[in-house]
Amino acid sequence: MTPNPFSSPTQIPTERGVFGDARLIKKGFLYRVVEFETPFRCQLIYNGWWFRQTITLNGHLAWSQISWLTIERNADFDVPEQASTHSSPGKVEIEFGRTLMIRRFRIWIDNRIVYDEVT
Repeated sequence: MTPNPFSSPTQIPTERGVFGDARLIKKGFLYRVVEFETPFRCQLIYNGWWFRQTITLNGHLAWSQISWLTIERNADFDVPEQASTHSSPGKVEIEFGRTLMIRRFRIWIDNRIVYDEVT
């Protein structure tokens, strides 16, 4: 049998929940607010509303993209100097379901997963 070309490229674990040392503060359609303490204290906000995706760290813009045709699933960014004295690379990975509902939301800081949400 031929594999489904529209299926997710990675397998999502069957257990649901939030994993890591971070806390989910608020979630909604194309929206997440997550706080974490390590490797530095930070509040990350992902917002994908109105054809514009943004990631802010402690209120400072770290990444943005206009998404008229395609919603970006991987966002690589550098932690802004204003957000932390800890300069490091970051990444947000998102896996969507059929109706653009977020099925998995992961945050990487300094090549380490600090937050992993499976819904």
